[in-house]
Amino acid sequence: MSDRRKHLEFLRKTAKDALWAGDYERALTLYDDGLALARAWRDRDLEDLFTCNRATTLLEMDRNDFDLSRLKEILLRNPSSRNGALAAHTCARAHEVRGEIPRARFYAQTALEKSRELGLQDVLASSFNMLGNMELRESRFEVARDLYQEALAQLQTRGDTDSCLAAQYSDNLGYCYIALDQVDKGMPLVCRAVELFEKYGATQALDYPCLDLCFANVKLEQLSVAEDWGLRALKLGEQFHRTDVVKNSHYLLAETYSEMGQSEQADEHYEALSAYYPDFPSLKHYLQQISLMEVINLRA
Repeated sequence: MSDRRKHLEFLRKTAKDALWAGDYERALTLYDDGLALARAWRDRDLEDLFTCNRATTLLEMDRNDFDLSRLKEILLRNPSSRNGALAAHTCARAHEVRGEIPRARFYAQTALEKSRELGLQDVLASSFNMLGNMELRESRFEVARDLYQEALAQLQTRGDTDSCLAAQYSDNLGYCYIALDQVDKGMPLVCRAVELFEKYGATQALDYPCLDLCFANVKLEQLSVAEDWGLRALKLGEQFHRTDVVKNSHYLLAETYSEMGQSEQADEHYEALSAYYPDFPSLKHYLQQISLMEVINLRA
């Protein structure tokens, strides 16, 4: 590997570490620097790679200020290469974020097929995970579970069982089991995710595992434990501006405190949740009367 490529690979690794730590601005700066260098060195392959990485980072930041057609051009120009598979995967994620699910499925399936043909187990695993996310949003828990199992299997095949990606897929699989009322199977997977994220300092990735453990412990009627995980999830959601995590945390905490007989605390969280739905003024009263625990989907 040339010194130039080594330098750009170092930038990519540092940027990935920054992403897991929640420092998106630093990650974006590193990818911008790498992209500028690749262009200056007229290295089209690395330019395409950093273009995909940069777009993925912007999506994590809830930003869409990148050229989606540029990603599709990379795919068309590199139909049988790693960059082509990565571009397809990034296109899928972009369409998923925009709510264009049929297009997202098409590109995710394209990424899956291309990465399988090329033996790219990391992209293949991520494609299975993304397809699982789409199924999960539709509450098709059994289908999502099988896709997450495939994602983990691909990581295991390449000897990757102790990484942030392994933690992410483990949490997703664990949540599926919890949602299917197989809490005994799901909780160890989510606990493993928490252990790995804490090991690597991936604080921003802990929000959903904490939420999932709150959910699991409410189901088990371990209410004081559920409270601890719910408060931790709420704090992380607020810290990293994850509105979905904040809303779900308020609901689970309201249910937890209601079951504990602490009506004042429950009301506080019902009120906080209701503030997100000004067009539904009776939401608080509705939720106080009817539990959604049997039908709630924390990923919908």
